[in-house]
Amino acid sequence: MKLSVLINNFNYGQYLRPCIDSVLSQAYPDFEVIVVDDGSTDDSRQILASYGEKILPVLKENGGQASSFNAGFAAASGDILFLLDADDAFLPGKLAGIAEIYDRNEIDWCFDRVTTNEGDQPPVRLQVTLFDKRDTLRNGGFPSLPVPTSGLSFRRSLLSQILPMSVATDVVLSDNYIKFAAAYLGRGAIVETPLTFQRIHASNRYTGTSRAKTLRPRIMIATGLELARRYDGLQALGKSLVAGGIAETTSLLKLRSEARNTVAGGPFGDAAATEVALMAARKRLGNMLRRGQA
Repeated sequence: MKLSVLINNFNYGQYLRPCIDSVLSQAYPDFEVIVVDDGSTDDSRQILASYGEKILPVLKENGGQASSFNAGFAAASGDILFLLDADDAFLPGKLAGIAEIYDRNEIDWCFDRVTTNEGDQPPVRLQVTLFDKRDTLRNGGFPSLPVPTSGLSFRRSLLSQILPMSVATDVVLSDNYIKFAAAYLGRGAIVETPLTFQRIHASNRYTGTSRAKTLRPRIMIATGLELARRYDGLQALGKSLVAGGIAETTSLLKLRSEARNTVAGGPFGDAAATEVALMAARKRLGNMLRRGQA
């Protein structure tokens, strides 16, 4: 069984070599490494060139993460395909461990949890939960799939029903669409013991960033619209995601408006008072989102 690892990169040159090396050092007999560079302007392409024939570089103009997924899939030849962000890394043994799970189970996809501790070692034993929520998804429910891009893998036969996908700027249409589509189309497994390192840093496009709250509603809306457009059985789920995204957007705008009104009618009206009011508004929004009220 041949494996393909699809690394997507945009200006992550400072992390790119550890990422690629974490895959090339895997103890599995048959795999390829495809790195899609999405129009980087740093030293990423020089780094890719230094690997020679050890990797297959796909160099393209900047088009967003979804376009990188499409380009990587088009270049891949493996039976099982893994996604990996260029700022993350695989722990030792990941490819062999995931391949064995596919061999032992009739599954179409496998998602493994990630760790944000760079010093973590791979687990001795894997805790695997089989996952089949297709009926739930058809009925408009969406199960929790808290695994980022770098923890995702799929059989080619399944991913060919998902990619190519519509492209979008930024990350508003990316791994969430792929995860929900995969869970709708097939039976899978979740590895509860982390096999991937997710790097949290100042240049993250979503995870751990201050823009995550404003991006989240856009991601929900874009994902819901695309799922409903692409799959007849996901109309209800798509509507739920769009409605949730609109509700979060409305709540955010309302809280910002309340903050401005509070400052305008208050006794201070200066920059410090504005900052206090906006901080209070952001805190209220965060509480609402955690309680599922937005």
